[in-house]
Amino acid sequence: MKLKHLFALLAAFAITVPAIAEDDTPLGKEMDKISKALKAVNRDLADASKKADNLKKIADAKEACAAGAKMDPAKTKEVSAGDKAKFLEGYEAAMVELGKGLDSLKAAVEGGKADEAKAIIEKLNAAKKDAHRKYKAD
Repeated sequence: MKLKHLFALLAAFAITVPAIAEDDTPLGKEMDKISKALKAVNRDLADASKKADNLKKIADAKEACAAGAKMDPAKTKEVSAGDKAKFLEGYEAAMVELGKGLDSLKAAVEGGKADEAKAIIEKLNAAKKDAHRKYKAD
């Protein structure tokens, strides 16, 4: 019986390790900064006293976005040579859109428009899911 639990634990660990390793790339680290910043901003939007903190987090996310835009996603290695240019153009366009979304979020937070900021974060999260399907290695 204990052996079953050991095998289950080992199987779970084997599945988890590759996912952790992928996020350990320089691009993964930049994307993690963006994700953490957006989660924190979303959590603190209702608190007007955290406006300056939220703007700093958005600026940090924008900086990470700019850094990430200069990197190639790991999935680039899986793309054929003929499709590589188109793949990278799509990735760069997605990063530009992310930057624009962060600019919109900054404007909403500066204007004290929490509802608008929440809607922008929802759009950014939807775009994240779509971009991860296209550009994140499996």
